[in-house]
Amino acid sequence: MPTIRTRNLVPGSRDAPGFAALYVAYALAAWLGLHWAIAPGGGTPIWPGAGIAFVGLLLGGPQLWPAILLARITVALVTHSPQPWWADLGVAGAATLSALTPVLIIRRLGGLDSRLGSLTDMARLILLGGVLGAAISALGALSLLTTSMPVARFATALENWVLGYFVGVMLVAPILLMLSRREAWRPTPMSAVHLAACMGAVAVVAAHIFLQPSQQPIGSWLLFPFLVWAALAFSVPGASFGLVIVALIGTWAAIRGVWPQPGVVADAAHRVLMAQEFLAASGLTVLVLAAVSDERRAKEQVARSERRLRAETEALETLNATGELIAADLDLESVVQKVTDAGTTLTAAQFGAFFYNVIGDRGEEYMLFTLSGAPRDAFERFGMPRNTKVFAPTFDGEGVVRSDDIQKDPRYGQNPPHNGQPTGHLPVRSYLAAPVKSRSGEVLGGLFFGHPEVGVFDERAERLAAGLAGQAAIAIDNARLYQAAQREIAERTRAEEHQRLLINELNHRVKNTLATVQSIAAQARRAGDDPLSSYETFSDRLMALSRAHDVLTAQRWEGVDLVDIVAGAVRPFGADAGRFKISGPSVWMEPQAALALAMALHELATNAAKYGALSVTTGEVSLTWTVKPDGEDGLALDLTWRESKGPKVAPPSRKGFGSRLLERGLAAELNGVVTVDYRPDGLVCEMRARLPAVDGAAVAAAE
Repeated sequence: MPTIRTRNLVPGSRDAPGFAALYVAYALAAWLGLHWAIAPGGGTPIWPGAGIAFVGLLLGGPQLWPAILLARITVALVTHSPQPWWADLGVAGAATLSALTPVLIIRRLGGLDSRLGSLTDMARLILLGGVLGAAISALGALSLLTTSMPVARFATALENWVLGYFVGVMLVAPILLMLSRREAWRPTPMSAVHLAACMGAVAVVAAHIFLQPSQQPIGSWLLFPFLVWAALAFSVPGASFGLVIVALIGTWAAIRGVWPQPGVVADAAHRVLMAQEFLAASGLTVLVLAAVSDERRAKEQVARSERRLRAETEALETLNATGELIAADLDLESVVQKVTDAGTTLTAAQFGAFFYNVIGDRGEEYMLFTLSGAPRDAFERFGMPRNTKVFAPTFDGEGVVRSDDIQKDPRYGQNPPHNGQPTGHLPVRSYLAAPVKSRSGEVLGGLFFGHPEVGVFDERAERLAAGLAGQAAIAIDNARLYQAAQREIAERTRAEEHQRLLINELNHRVKNTLATVQSIAAQARRAGDDPLSSYETFSDRLMALSRAHDVLTAQRWEGVDLVDIVAGAVRPFGADAGRFKISGPSVWMEPQAALALAMALHELATNAAKYGALSVTTGEVSLTWTVKPDGEDGLALDLTWRESKGPKVAPPSRKGFGSRLLERGLAAELNGVVTVDYRPDGLVCEMRARLPAVDGAAVAAAE
């Protein structure tokens, strides 16, 4: 509540503008009040100078009191007052004290709010400015005894005097205080029309009451509903304007001798007194009513503001709590569920959903959703939302969409096959959707909220949804970065493990290869041939081993097809000349078994080239194999090497490297049996091996 600082009661140079303004205003008001007087020295219906003096000292400071004193003396001189000079001086002093004393008391009590919007402020105006001021001004009424006024009429004149002062304060002070405010009362165009209608009704009724008393169409008490209307609709300013209109019309009627009660028309003093009583009662009633109404409205506004503040505080607390939760959570599914739950609570939705894009471990993108306020099966049977006209603004990231009734939206129902909500869908009338966009501009998903009633979501809900969507975008970006980091770590770990396995496998293969080369070299030396022949044999076997390695290397040493092993082994021995008859299905073999078989086929072909069918131009070799399930989730391989049309064959006198490789090494590597039959018409080598099935499809193909 604004207060006026206490200063010295002696005006200074800087008070000159205020002093002059108060002097002129009070002098004019006093002259007008005396001009309204019914009889010289008699009462005046309204003393406007009372309100001007009170407001002038209240706003300008009590140090301006000399302006009132000088103005009152000046008016007495100008109007040629019939009273003695000392009586006029006493009246001027009483007028000054009647304004100064209430102002000093009000300042001690804390001041007066110029809006008069509380019962306390209005009580200070009425009791101190009006009642106390009128009582002090009554001291000036003693000057009437110095005139020729009979003592019997002094009581009526005194009452005129006091009520005129009181009415002057009640009418003038509220309007001046209103005009003094920096935030002037400026009604809207519609309020101005309303105010004009109200004031017009007050003027019409007052004119009928006071200016046409002979007709008496309505009683004076019917003014109160219109004054109450002004007080309740427009607070203190409206009540003050209404009272001024009534005062002007009533005062005019009293001065002109027109009055609604026939018995008092000829008695001027009684007309003035009745006008003052009516104005005092009316002013007291409507001003107090306006103050009480204002105070109640202010309290209700404060209560509404407090409720809004509490709601905003709770919303901010929820947003902050949600932000902290999702910032600390790097699990994407948990983040979006928390966001959906918080959004449903903040927007007062009955149910909410969050449809969002997810990047899988292999980089593929697909859509998931979370739901709040309803079971998941309420959405699952309808599938994911399409980019319809209703959903497009959200999934395209255009902005927030809010509809009081989505079923009346022109975009609703434009897409088949449902043309609206499908049967069994959650009932949605109020609709609110906000896109969730990454810092890069990518639309990560959308928050959707619904309610079966219309008009549920307001601008506040829209702001909260947009703010939550921003937090969700940051949290999802963080969760995605975390998942990407986890995938990179996992891929790096797998790569390092694969590298370790490759190094171990390489070490193992190098050792095996060296062991094989060492064995080949040792067998070539023990053969007892001349060094050149041993070198050639050793070199041929290394080349066979190299060709097998080439085939396996082409398959990254993960295995090789039997067809490729056979082709590589017999190619150096005229396979292209048609001397080999090769037949058999595709069979996948593991690296070690493939190497052993390649070396065995090389030994058979080398032996055939030296001593068997390939040593003559007419000789032929038949190489066939079959494969079938072995009944234990594996494969049984039967491979036959058969020579024909060559020289007569006899069993060797001793077993060399080739025989030992076939009967021992190959049998061990193939987990099977190898037999060599030296038939006279041609050598026959039969190999039976058990191979592991690579997958179920291989077994099915064998069947």
